[in-house]
Amino acid sequence: MKEFLSLKTKKGIFKTDELLTAGLWQLSVAVLAFISSRGLVIGKLLPFGIAFLSGCPHYYCASAALGSFLGYFIPVSGSNGFRYIASIFAILAIKLLLSSNKKISRNPLFCGCIAASANIVTAAVSSPAVTIGFTYNLAETLLCALGAFFTAKTALAIKSDRVGLSSEELASVLIVAAMVIIGLMGISVGGVTLGSIIGVFLILTASKYGGTLAGAISGIAVSFASMLSGESAGLLYFGGLMSGVFSSLGKYAQIAVMGICAIISSLFIGDKDAAFPLIAGTAAGCLLFLFLPRSAGIYLGKIFAGVPKISMPSGLKKAATLRLNLASNALKDISQTVNQVSKELGRINAPDFNSVIEGTTREVCMGCKLRLHCHEGKKEETRNAILEMTKAIKRGDESPLDSAPDEFKGRCLKPSMMEKSVMDKYSDFMAGVTAENRIEEVREVVSDQFEGISNMLEDLSLDLQRDEQFDNSAALSAAAVLKNLNIHAEECSARIDKYGRMTLEIRIKESSDLTLNKMRIMKALSLVCERDFDIPVINRAGNDTYITVSEHAVYKIDMGVTQLCAKDGNMCGDAFNCFNDGKGHYIAVLSDGMGTGGRAAVDGAMASGLMARLLKAGFGYDCSLRILNSSMLFKSTDESLATVDIASIDLFTGETELYKAGAAPTLVRRSGRTGKAESSSLPVGILREIGFDRAAIRLKANDILLLMSDGAVSEGLQWIRAELESFKDGNARDLADRIALSAKSRRQDAHTDDITVIALIIEKAP
Repeated sequence: MKEFLSLKTKKGIFKTDELLTAGLWQLSVAVLAFISSRGLVIGKLLPFGIAFLSGCPHYYCASAALGSFLGYFIPVSGSNGFRYIASIFAILAIKLLLSSNKKISRNPLFCGCIAASANIVTAAVSSPAVTIGFTYNLAETLLCALGAFFTAKTALAIKSDRVGLSSEELASVLIVAAMVIIGLMGISVGGVTLGSIIGVFLILTASKYGGTLAGAISGIAVSFASMLSGESAGLLYFGGLMSGVFSSLGKYAQIAVMGICAIISSLFIGDKDAAFPLIAGTAAGCLLFLFLPRSAGIYLGKIFAGVPKISMPSGLKKAATLRLNLASNALKDISQTVNQVSKELGRINAPDFNSVIEGTTREVCMGCKLRLHCHEGKKEETRNAILEMTKAIKRGDESPLDSAPDEFKGRCLKPSMMEKSVMDKYSDFMAGVTAENRIEEVREVVSDQFEGISNMLEDLSLDLQRDEQFDNSAALSAAAVLKNLNIHAEECSARIDKYGRMTLEIRIKESSDLTLNKMRIMKALSLVCERDFDIPVINRAGNDTYITVSEHAVYKIDMGVTQLCAKDGNMCGDAFNCFNDGKGHYIAVLSDGMGTGGRAAVDGAMASGLMARLLKAGFGYDCSLRILNSSMLFKSTDESLATVDIASIDLFTGETELYKAGAAPTLVRRSGRTGKAESSSLPVGILREIGFDRAAIRLKANDILLLMSDGAVSEGLQWIRAELESFKDGNARDLADRIALSAKSRRQDAHTDDITVIALIIEKAP
């Protein structure tokens, strides 16, 4: 490579390893040029030596010219190579003349043009004895141009700092390899050519390290090379495709597929003399591939590795944001519609007290002999009597008839029947009122659920639209540096969250040759991305391996929790969850269910668990509280409530946010001094409208945060302040144990309650 020719020490002397590497590159180019120049096409044409020279970068021109000269100077099957030697000098003159203009001299189209021009000119001035005819000359000129074009493309593609090859670049590399294979077709032993052996080896290698696409292209390129040199390729092109498909199953599966294709090809050929070389060449190529050293395989893997996919393009991001916004607005409309319709239906279908009076008179008075005199003549007095009886029923009197006016009791022929009918009709009325109230509550809860989900979708849309970005440049740099570690990424993304922190997610194909050194990966990615990363997390699924690398946080949390059940029972009404949200925040959630025992345990576990799951999913605190509240309201016909206490600590800055809904005070020891954060809001499960009390504070190393349930603070906070300020040695669990056990022993009244203490100590991350 050119870089090896320019690297010098401060004294101006080349380093030994650099000189050796540069010399090996130059020698390799000369050998490839020599082999290419001896590639005989249709028994007459030798176009690929001058094509290879035309496409080579100028810093390899001398080596390529020497190799091509020797290849043409030594006769190939009686052909005269001096015409091609003249083309070599013509190409050298043009390339040296334009070497200062890199934009032109490295252009693949320009390289193709000078190769074609040199071939045309030398053919035109050649003596009639070496003229090959117009048609052959035209074909040779086209092959020169195409060979030079693909050689130049290959030179641009194969660079040490490249992430991988695109499909176009991969095709160029494999076509140049096919040019070299044509030159090897002239070397044979027992009818088996070296070119056919290398062709099979190339197909298997490209398939293993480049996948199905590389296998298919290499199969076509090798088959075309065989056709140009007059060899029988059979179904090698199909073998390349199938080898790529089965590459995930390992080397033996690829060899088996290649062998099957060779056997089928020999059957189609029919000629035993031609079939044997095909099968023997395939077998030899398979053996060469099977015993390929691991180090050589790693290097070839770098050549055939494709460009990784860069996740989350902007178009998809915009489309996802639009769909989330549409869904959020639709759910808001549903919520509003449900509220409007429920109000209208409430006015239409609300239970009517007149149904008690009308139902009673219709049931009792309809067949009475005194109906005209009693009911029709004294309708208002009868109505008032029924009203008095319903008031008595509402008060809980045993005999509602006693509350009726004496005048009514004196004229009514069916007083006991009237009493029973009033009781039945009033009972039906109250059941309807209760049902309607419950239905209204359900409507309100469902409406809240719709609106809460709408808020969640809106939060996700905002996070996706504004807070998260994807750094494609960093993703490509990460994939490139991993390639230098012999790790070939198939997909890579560099996600930057709303806090400006980067997370790298890389997918690579599982391989038996794959060795992952976590420390080397972390150091390489930290260097190229200019960020301080944590040790990567590696997960495997199927044939893929996933590497996730997140930025290294400034702080870590020492968490200790102690729970004591009321009356030394087995079920605690307090529940908690502590976790990292994946975005650099440590979150602690504490919930205290109403009362003690099993019922409180259910309420506390539901509140804590549901809130933690919503926060882990990336939803905001307010919409998560709203969903939790409506769920608690809807959970049971009985009263069901729980407190919610949340602490969110930014592990990069120490910024801490406290969210409280009916929770006990939180104590904070910062720089040796203790403060508190209290809540005046209600627990969840009481009212539809609910919100958090909030507080924010910045913590640093050695500061302490103490979250407690009501049972821990029943005897006040002063003694807890003293314990917290005097705490010096020990971990978070020791502190939590001390506070919880002291709270239990200090309780003086007969009432007992569940006690939970969560101690969070901020520590400097290593």
